[in-house]
Amino acid sequence: MELLSLNFFLYTMGGIWQPVEWSSGSAKLLYNVFSFCTIVPMYFLVLTQFMDLVLVVDNVDDFITSSLMFMTIVAVCCKATTALLRRDVSIDLVQTLSRGPCKPQYADEAAIQTKFDEFIRQVALLDEGSCSIMYSLLATSSVTGVTVRSVLNPMQGVLPYRVWLPYDSTLSLAFWITSIQQMISVIFAAIINIGTETLMFGLFLQTCAQLEIFERRLHKLVIYRTAGKAAGGQRGWSSSAPPLHEKGTISGYIHHHLRIYEYAKTVNGVFNQIVFVQFFGSILRLCTSVYYLSSHIMEITAATMVIYTVGMFVQIYVYCWAGNEVILKSTKVGDAIYSTDWPLLTISEKKDLLMIMRRSTIPIKFTSSFLITLSLQSYSNVSIVTVN
Repeated sequence: MELLSLNFFLYTMGGIWQPVEWSSGSAKLLYNVFSFCTIVPMYFLVLTQFMDLVLVVDNVDDFITSSLMFMTIVAVCCKATTALLRRDVSIDLVQTLSRGPCKPQYADEAAIQTKFDEFIRQVALLDEGSCSIMYSLLATSSVTGVTVRSVLNPMQGVLPYRVWLPYDSTLSLAFWITSIQQMISVIFAAIINIGTETLMFGLFLQTCAQLEIFERRLHKLVIYRTAGKAAGGQRGWSSSAPPLHEKGTISGYIHHHLRIYEYAKTVNGVFNQIVFVQFFGSILRLCTSVYYLSSHIMEITAATMVIYTVGMFVQIYVYCWAGNEVILKSTKVGDAIYSTDWPLLTISEKKDLLMIMRRSTIPIKFTSSFLITLSLQSYSNVSIVTVN
């Protein structure tokens, strides 16, 4: 898919997104095997970590360090499962942006779309010189913050991550198989984590792109309509007017505005459970890590925990910033209409614009289930709660 192609490529690398353009049956079968080999070890890691927390851990420090990674992998499993189960809906979302009335029709609209696409690509891109390198390191620190230490552990005869196993892991073959399985699972978890966050970020900002295109179309519409009147034209539309209208009405533009709201509602329906798990888990992990830092601030392990904590704050901020941008952009549609030469329009046209303005008074919001609305205010509240 052309839109958000890099984001979906990350999903493909993570084993949870079979490319849409693939038609070969053998290729699809091989990728399904690859997906199975990616997802099952992650679920096995979650299960064994949970059993370790229940059956083995017997002190607070071990519980904190083990539970942080456990909650992180649980969140990644939720993201992977959602991507697999809601694949068709995700494809339809991208296709909605690629067809009318959402598809850009003129050069200025294409420029708006390109501007947002480039910004989204910069966040997802992992190439040299991109500012997203720092973001990726921080955003995935929830999964990879202890990876360096975990790679060194097998050299000392210790598993990378604490787990309870139903077999004897002290045997050489079993130990190395388990160690490799854990490290590979964490690598794929990091890729899925990056893919999900950048994809959600991209889909959120595509709402802003559509709203900006919509504002541009309305502005051009009023210019063409009033210019036609100034030239002594009749009630008919200017021949240069954008082709979204129906004769004598602005119903095509109203339809586009409603389509944007429907798109945002679908995106929220697909990802609100992920956001809920992310926020709920992040709050628990932030509180736990801050508590751990308060009692181990002078220890070497505190450095890893600091990176972990910063990564959690960055993850939450990215979600909240994107959601806040959508809220602001959706409420500014009414102001954009009011700033045009609407007094020169007919009564019927003014009523149509008033309908759009009234609809824009209800902002588009992305929520984490019923708990939190993604906004900078919510981010501030989470930060305050965590520090307190």
